[in-house]
Amino acid sequence: MRRAPAVRWFLSLLSCTALFLLDGEAREARADPPLTLEEAIKQALTYNERSLQAPLRVEAAEGQVERARAAFLPSLSASGAAVLNAAEDFEGRHLSASAALTVNQPIINPSAFPSYAQARHSREAEKWGAVQDRRVLAFDTARAFLVVLTSERLLSVAERRLERAKANQQNAQARTEAQLASSNDATRSLIETASSSREVVRLQGTLTQAYLNLGFLVGKPVTGPLATPERTTRAARAGGPRSSEEIIRRAEQRRPDLRAAEERTAALEASAEEPLYRLAPTLGASGQLRVVPNAGSTGRAYDLSAQLNLNWTIYDAGARYADRKTRVAQAKTQALAERQLRRSVAVDLGLARASLKAAREAFQIAEQAVVAARANSSETEILYQQGLARAIELVDANASRYEAEVNLETARLAMEQAYLELRYALGLDPLDDQAASGNASNPPAGGEAPAQPAPGTTASSAPATGTPATGTPATGTPATGTPPNQPATSTPPNPPAPGATPSQGSNP
Repeated sequence: MRRAPAVRWFLSLLSCTALFLLDGEAREARADPPLTLEEAIKQALTYNERSLQAPLRVEAAEGQVERARAAFLPSLSASGAAVLNAAEDFEGRHLSASAALTVNQPIINPSAFPSYAQARHSREAEKWGAVQDRRVLAFDTARAFLVVLTSERLLSVAERRLERAKANQQNAQARTEAQLASSNDATRSLIETASSSREVVRLQGTLTQAYLNLGFLVGKPVTGPLATPERTTRAARAGGPRSSEEIIRRAEQRRPDLRAAEERTAALEASAEEPLYRLAPTLGASGQLRVVPNAGSTGRAYDLSAQLNLNWTIYDAGARYADRKTRVAQAKTQALAERQLRRSVAVDLGLARASLKAAREAFQIAEQAVVAARANSSETEILYQQGLARAIELVDANASRYEAEVNLETARLAMEQAYLELRYALGLDPLDDQAASGNASNPPAGGEAPAQPAPGTTASSAPATGTPATGTPATGTPATGTPPNQPATSTPPNPPAPGATPSQGSNP
């Protein structure tokens, strides 16, 4: 009976421990899943200010269209007046009042037509520009996502190197104490451990910076873990299509920056025509209803009138011709910029394919080098334990293995970024159709939109993060990538709605 309290205490402790373990497993089960590339891009398009600003510019352009349309519509205005006189009128009143209601309707206003056309083309240019801005943001997010993954892999490589260095240090210390090796072996292993520790600390800082950059693009903090985009890696290793006129033509149709340039050219050309329309006269009609409440017994309480207004500026001191000269030069400048951008599409595709080919070959070589370096490291470690190799040989083998593994990860990053860059040049978004099907915005009604994502720049000028050197991710110019699916239609798509993300088509 005296053992009963002890048994109850033991059972209570056991139940509390079981509940604690079950609660821990439940918390792990409720942990957030790894962040995927698709979700990261979706969050960036939802929370990043660059994405939120794009539809606002379209809204501002819509206001300009409404303002230009007002030149064709009537206007209605009302006015009133009250006069207090010191002397009485003939009816003995000091206060007199009147009111008027006036309507104006333009009948012939030639310059309003090119102004309205300019506003419409400017609106379409802003719509395509909004798509391009979101597209650039998506590519920037994808590049930052890949840099974070590479930083994590490089940190893992450095940590494995540190573990091997510590194990070799213990082995060398034991052999030195047993007088099976010289004290220099222990010293060299200590140096290798210190160098490995320093590399781990440096890569930890690099990983933190990469997460901060990704969080800035996503619009909220990102702590990981991240899911590896296996589909992107497989597509990058598969390569891209061969160059052809059809591929280039489809890329030109999909590129929102090129479509925006076309609309800007059309807007400036319409603006250049407006000064010539001022040579024609303008004709308008107006009507007025005037009410005088205290008109008296002999006056009328209201009065109606209508009139036609003809205005013809025969000579305006050369202002319209000066405006014409300025606007024609601006339109020609924009037309040349559009032509240059159109020519750059083929160049961008060629550069992207060349970069992808080189990156794929470098990645394959890096894979072979890693296999050889790992085998050499293992063999040298066995020989050292048998006393058939020196410590310096073991240190060199481990350093070569670390360098090969770092080169493999940096080559993987270069290949994946090359794949993204080729998709950018093709006018596609960072994801293929299957991965992006649940992530892309709905295309606008009334026409097919170009394939999405990232802003009015060519692939070579798009901001990106580059390939890190010696295991450290850094910013630079990304390589190119493999084209995914492309739309088969040859009809130019209609501009998307504000904030919409273009869709994709079939494989080229």
